[in-house]
Amino acid sequence: MANLRKNFARSWSCGIFLLIVALLAMAVLSDVFVLTVDPATYGSAASGASSVAGGAVTFSYGFNPQRFSTLQGPLPDALIAQAIMLAACFVLPVLPVLAASLVLAGVYALLLVQHVVYAGTIDTDYLSDLFVCLVALYLGYLILRWLMLAVRKHRVDEFLRHHVPDQLVTHYMENPDEIGVVGDSLEMTILFCDIKRFTAISERLDPETLSQWLNRYFDAVSGVVVRHGGTIDKYMGDSVMAFWGAPAASDRHAADALMASREILLEVEALSNRLQQEQLPPISVGIGVSTGNANVGHLGSKYRMTYTVVGDAVNTADRLQRCTGYYDRPLIVNDAVTESVPDYLFRELDTVHVKGRQRFVRIFEPVCHEQEALPNTHRQLQMHRKAMQFYRRGMWADAEALFNKLSEDTGEINFYRKYIDRLVDIQSSQLKDGGTHVVDFTQKIG
Repeated sequence: MANLRKNFARSWSCGIFLLIVALLAMAVLSDVFVLTVDPATYGSAASGASSVAGGAVTFSYGFNPQRFSTLQGPLPDALIAQAIMLAACFVLPVLPVLAASLVLAGVYALLLVQHVVYAGTIDTDYLSDLFVCLVALYLGYLILRWLMLAVRKHRVDEFLRHHVPDQLVTHYMENPDEIGVVGDSLEMTILFCDIKRFTAISERLDPETLSQWLNRYFDAVSGVVVRHGGTIDKYMGDSVMAFWGAPAASDRHAADALMASREILLEVEALSNRLQQEQLPPISVGIGVSTGNANVGHLGSKYRMTYTVVGDAVNTADRLQRCTGYYDRPLIVNDAVTESVPDYLFRELDTVHVKGRQRFVRIFEPVCHEQEALPNTHRQLQMHRKAMQFYRRGMWADAEALFNKLSEDTGEINFYRKYIDRLVDIQSSQLKDGGTHVVDFTQKIG
């Protein structure tokens, strides 16, 4: 019913527009506004006049009865013509171009017939004026049609940009030949962002409040992704998946994803503070970022397609995000990210075996940009690297000593407690280096 009212209102307003066009055309043909050098020409026309240079030039506003009578014709003739023209004004807006052209041609033929019937003769002035009016009406219709199509296209574009990434819309507008391409294998960077303890939070909120709460989180994360040139792939429950490196190729995809990840943490923290002020649950997130080869393009079936990315890098990013809870770190990246962003400092966390992947993954925590690092930061990172080397070589006692010192120096007692407890277990079990430095997450986490 709402759509019916909207369509009726739009058709009515368009009809008024065409009616105004027709009336203006009739007014011009009827000499409503006249500039003449002979005031006597217009006789007793109902008009006002102003004389210039002693009356040599007169501007007349009003109707010229003799001229207007040719357009009106006899009274029945005029009434029928005006009624048909009025109906055409309100019918044309709902018709396509071809149908509108045929309708106007039919209107002209109908008016020609009724003019001959009532007048008994053919008045060429009347028919020419009528033809000009119909042409003006048709031109008004074309202008109106163009405006309606422009508005409709704008609405469709706005709709698509809410469902299709802006970068993809822009890319295909600039490269229409690539529409329909199944996919390309590219080096890309993928990001997964997930809310921690979401299940418990969802139990506390009613569905409407939960939806609003989630949308504010999605807005915050998505805004950062877009600002840093990323493409939002999808929303999955409380997770956001995004990628860099497509549709437009970039050699900065890892750096852009890393910068976006850091900003997401700041944005979510600010949002969380606002939510707590509104007596709503705060938000804490875990982010996994992975650089690697992936296939990006249109995937799906004949019933529905989606622009997405698949591959080992996608699976790795998802698994790294799940590791954030175990290490109590908000952001974890793979070794390929560290190699792609050499001017950034990272702290190695572990070598892990994640579900769905045969090869082990070295994982890192971003610390800061080199230019932001303090002298103490470099010293602590160097000590941490040395401890990890001892750990991988099976030098358990040396590694434990350095981890204990780092725990005291950095104040990150809980973080380093994981490594220390693991080393204690290894030494008490009398295990030797045979892969024990690899943490198996194939069962611990998804």
